[in-house]
Amino acid sequence: MGGNWSSGDRMCFNFKKLEALSISKVNYLILLLYTILSILFTYPVAFSINKIPGGGDVWWFLWDFWSFKKAVLNLSNPYYTIDIFYPTGVSLAFSEVSPFNAIISIPLQHLFGLIATYNLIWILTFILSGFGAFFLVKYLTDNTKAAFLSGIIFMFCPYHFAHACGHMNLTATEWIPFYVLFFIKMTKENKKTNAIYAAFFLVLTAMTSNYYLVYMFSFTLLYIIYYWLVDTSLINRNFIKKILIMAISFVIGFSPFLYIMLKEMLLSKSNYMYQGGFEEFSADLMAFFTPTIFHPIFKDLFSPINSHFTGNGAEFTVFAGYTVLFLSVIAILKIKTKEIKFWALSAITFFILCLGPILHVVGVTNFSLGGHFFKIPLPYVILMHIPVFSMARVPSRWDVLVMLSLAILSGYGLNYIFSIIKNKSPTKSGKESIIFIILFCLILFEFLAVPFPMSSAEVPAIYKQLAIETDDYAILEIPGSAAANYMYFQTIHEKKLVNGYVSRTPDYALKFMSIPLISDLISPSNTPIMGDIIRQKIKKQNQTELLFLLCNYNIRYIIIHKWYLSDKEFSFASNLIRDALGIEPVAYDNEGLWVYHIPTSLNSSQFIFQNSSQFISLGSGFYGLENWSGTPSRWMQTNATLLVNSPEDRTATLSLTALSFYRNRTLEVSTGNLPATQVAVPTSFINLGVPIHLIKGANIVQFHVPEGCDRPSDKPELNNHDSRCLSVAVQNLNVM
Repeated sequence: MGGNWSSGDRMCFNFKKLEALSISKVNYLILLLYTILSILFTYPVAFSINKIPGGGDVWWFLWDFWSFKKAVLNLSNPYYTIDIFYPTGVSLAFSEVSPFNAIISIPLQHLFGLIATYNLIWILTFILSGFGAFFLVKYLTDNTKAAFLSGIIFMFCPYHFAHACGHMNLTATEWIPFYVLFFIKMTKENKKTNAIYAAFFLVLTAMTSNYYLVYMFSFTLLYIIYYWLVDTSLINRNFIKKILIMAISFVIGFSPFLYIMLKEMLLSKSNYMYQGGFEEFSADLMAFFTPTIFHPIFKDLFSPINSHFTGNGAEFTVFAGYTVLFLSVIAILKIKTKEIKFWALSAITFFILCLGPILHVVGVTNFSLGGHFFKIPLPYVILMHIPVFSMARVPSRWDVLVMLSLAILSGYGLNYIFSIIKNKSPTKSGKESIIFIILFCLILFEFLAVPFPMSSAEVPAIYKQLAIETDDYAILEIPGSAAANYMYFQTIHEKKLVNGYVSRTPDYALKFMSIPLISDLISPSNTPIMGDIIRQKIKKQNQTELLFLLCNYNIRYIIIHKWYLSDKEFSFASNLIRDALGIEPVAYDNEGLWVYHIPTSLNSSQFIFQNSSQFISLGSGFYGLENWSGTPSRWMQTNATLLVNSPEDRTATLSLTALSFYRNRTLEVSTGNLPATQVAVPTSFINLGVPIHLIKGANIVQFHVPEGCDRPSDKPELNNHDSRCLSVAVQNLNVM
């Protein structure tokens, strides 16, 4: 390579020659550079054969690729499946399905397999995100170096790295800058084809993430309002025509997916689409200025600050970068144009939305002044209650638009610096190259996340054995908290799962988990196994009934993952299965698995469930299982139900331990059309016994709290981010 690399202009020789190349050759060169950088700065992803970047939700998206392919090839609906949450099944309409990535994965899975396909699509999100931002900033600044650096900022921003740990839908940021580019071209140029291109990239954006669809509509609205205020000539008949062309084209292109979403929203009686999390997953003000937990050098230095942020590492990571902020401030202070003012407004607007409904500063949301505690509300406190916005329940994810705005401002800022250099030294371009290299290196260093965290994609041997079996049956896996892992294992054995995990779980999908035995073994929440709030004793004389219950639903295996449980939890689960079913496991100690095979030789004449036994299961209105000092507990909403199968007509006693949230309440208990029995529930635990009348067979016990429920997040003095509406907590529930 010689010794001729001392001068700045030679160090960046390819950029000096860019103007001499055709546009297509420049684009190919930029794409090649982004590809090389993506491989290097996501190391070791491209070099891993049986490993996957990140963990957690990554198993869900691997399952999504497999499930989508299976549905498409079988000509069935990919947005509804019975493979998980068996036997009820579940709608995926408002889960984080990423149909674009899933569709392109289908031929790739046939060529390379599931793991290699995921890794390839994952790396492409970095390459194309940079390429899209490059085109956008090149159009805005007409400066190749500035555009190249903006692409680096957007493709390697900490937001991208953080969600690349498991959120494939949010990792796919690549179509956002392409949509913004053609939308802006549509507003500035007369070509109506730009409206078609904008609609096309908006469809691709919507097909990667529902969040990004909401974000693009918000960006579009902000852009139109701003330019309408600063330049009223923008809103003319021609502009309205182009907007209509874009809107109609988008609706046509996205209509199959829009239909599925609207159908679920209108017909489903569940409110699962609007689950909370707004406060917990709000960005912390200090997080924008704090290097991330992924940085190989800074992660330990700044961990005392990062540890105070709410949410998790993927959601609280919004570091903007000091160099990026420096270039953005230069653009805002030195370039007085309406374009710069818009991008500054865009960055500030989405920055405020990132902060969520309540201001967080190093984890603190309750501030004091003169002995009085108060919270600082932000605009999201209103937006979170507006339909569509209420679906975007993780405010920190608006950071993708903050980083795009800052990447654009940085491009303008660098272009300004270059113009100053050219004005002062028009014949010496070496300074430009030196400044470019310094800024390029600083940004890459600040955003560094090498080596990227990886997870093994190895599958326990038992699942490969089950894959050989041709029978169609279901598997129950314990504990329920690792459901996403089990779904990945399902891509190998292809049997149905009683367990399941989706980002928004409809109420009906959890009904089966409330039946006897199963409700004691698994929980839809992340609570470790410990039984449920129902204290019914499963007797040995019920073994045949319980075995038939499992056989009737074609549940062939129960698998306990010992390594996911504490010794106490494992002992509880194994003893319960032994007492309830009378079967012994086959132990796979080297993989921490205990496998129970349910016999298939039972016949219906042995099933005496309806007449001889009492079984209790939870109905609707209860929140997820919680562990309160070792005692299973659940919060109620305003209304809840309990299902009781009684062997005879009788008057029984419903016993429970209960406390009321925040203030005293009244609990009304009734069965059938009989008058309700009222009991007072204070804010400390109290043992209650309520008489109830049961008829032979199925009964529904109804709970009602006339005072309603309250949300902890609405009580500033509690400093609690929980947005659930709570009334009464229940433990030790039984019918005697």
